[in-house]
Amino acid sequence: MNVFLLILGLVLVIVGADALVNGSVAVAKRYRMPEFLIGLTVVGIGTSLPELVVSLIAGIEDKGGMAIGNVVGSNLSNTLLILGAAALIQPISISRSTQRIDIPYNMLVTLVLLIMCFGFAFWQHPAGGTITRWEGILLLGLFVGYMVYSFRTADREEADPKKESTPPRALWKALLLIVAGLAGLVAGGRWFVTGASGVAAALGISETVIAITIVAVGTSLPELATAIVASLKGNSQLALGNIIGSNIFNICLILGLSSVIAPLDAASIRLADIAAPLVSTLLLWLSVYTFRGRCINRADGALFLAFYTGYIVYLVLR
Repeated sequence: MNVFLLILGLVLVIVGADALVNGSVAVAKRYRMPEFLIGLTVVGIGTSLPELVVSLIAGIEDKGGMAIGNVVGSNLSNTLLILGAAALIQPISISRSTQRIDIPYNMLVTLVLLIMCFGFAFWQHPAGGTITRWEGILLLGLFVGYMVYSFRTADREEADPKKESTPPRALWKALLLIVAGLAGLVAGGRWFVTGASGVAAALGISETVIAITIVAVGTSLPELATAIVASLKGNSQLALGNIIGSNIFNICLILGLSSVIAPLDAASIRLADIAAPLVSTLLLWLSVYTFRGRCINRADGALFLAFYTGYIVYLVLR
């Protein structure tokens, strides 16, 4: 029954997120919202909706380890698993803004999360503390700052007047998709957390490990699908932008909202659990700056996948 709830909840979360994104994009197009803003807000945050719902429900149900583990595990799988797989399909070129702003900002917010959980002397603390409401407000402030900068940067880009536009979806259909998507996200997220907790208890594995592995990979499926499709179509920068944006949204928006609603207990989180996504972002930064310049090639992708596999083995052995 727990496995059934886990699978059913995951399917509902992914289908619900897809419906919500499609409905929101349709509404945005109907009111002539610029396409780059649709991609920046609706699609970028939309692919993080599964993580948002799962972490919010886990936080409300006093499962702070699962809420935080879901986010850090998702960021780890985003950077190493998804970018690694995408780079194997098609080398990923890096824009200057991503190189100078997005990747360093991703590193910054991950470091902030590490300090929030373990303090400035984090190497002296074997277990995490609590992410308070005030710290959640700080994370939300970092999210707002990033969005404001992104909007201002996007405003300087020129739209392509020759680009064809598809007829907008009927408004009632778009609103129906939004409502159905929200319902699927809420129901699926609750069943997913219940099933994951049951599986962890049955196997004698901590909820944090389940969250970093099964839950994180499951909720990262929208990013995985987006990255693979983008790489197959030759739009590799879209894949990278979606992943980096999703990582920032996960920490700042999801953990920010979750901890504001209910402070998150990080006692079951270990230093390695948050250090791993920080190291993965550092590895991404090094590959951009030191290997062939502004490009993640297939060798980098293979290295990312090897690191991810090694960390999962470490978690299982731990």
